[in-house]
Amino acid sequence: MPFIPPVCFLISLRRALPLAGVLTLLAFPALAQTTGQTAIDHESEYAACMRLAQEAPADGYRSGVAWFEKGGGSAAEHCIAVSLLQLGDYAEAAARLERVAGDESLAPRPETRAGLLAQAGLAWVLAGDERKAASARDKALEITPDNVDLRIDRVLSRVALEQYFEAIDDLNRALDLSPRRIDALLVRASTYRYLGQLDLARDDVERALAIDPEHPDALLERGVIARAAGDKNAARQDFLTVLKLTSEGPAGDAARLNLEAMDVRVE
Repeated sequence: MPFIPPVCFLISLRRALPLAGVLTLLAFPALAQTTGQTAIDHESEYAACMRLAQEAPADGYRSGVAWFEKGGGSAAEHCIAVSLLQLGDYAEAAARLERVAGDESLAPRPETRAGLLAQAGLAWVLAGDERKAASARDKALEITPDNVDLRIDRVLSRVALEQYFEAIDDLNRALDLSPRRIDALLVRASTYRYLGQLDLARDDVERALAIDPEHPDALLERGVIARAAGDKNAARQDFLTVLKLTSEGPAGDAARLNLEAMDVRVE
């Protein structure tokens, strides 16, 4: 049966650090620098530009370009990149984010560079280029290998590229670091299911349900596993339970579709 990741995988893994998440970590060698006769407070310029990038991205883009021409450097380029990301020019935003991440004078802290690369990875996903997303996430994890969120994020690219065993390796490491991450357990369960390892998939789902017995995505995944194993009664029960917990939204929709595929009409 086709690879059907749990709903939480499709939603929560399309993430990076919030767009403003690295702002306070960026470094400015001097708070005020001079261009010609005009003193520019680059730190204040950066804060103002980033606010525009998120609230009025077209204005943020214009502000970033003007500031870049006055010597704003990589900080201005980050503002431009975030503006482009908000405007939907994902590939250009991703390329610029990677360039900013390479400027160690602006982003001297490893966590900052990893955060910028995580943003770039998200932008490449939105641009439809999973290979470049994987590359950006590879670079981020070289910097911060024990970042669980980044490691789980990379699973998105691994699965999209059909690198299922590599995805499991990432999930194993993530769960070693954070054993109670339900999202990681459910993604690993769905990957095991796709590979035909139903017992391993079921074990991960039961671990997730031990943490949260009414987790809709865990119940949905358990139902999909039961359906794959030919246990229609167990599958039906889980899908109906999902609908009781959340009749609307992605999990409810998926449960309803599975029930309809099993010729059970749900009003």
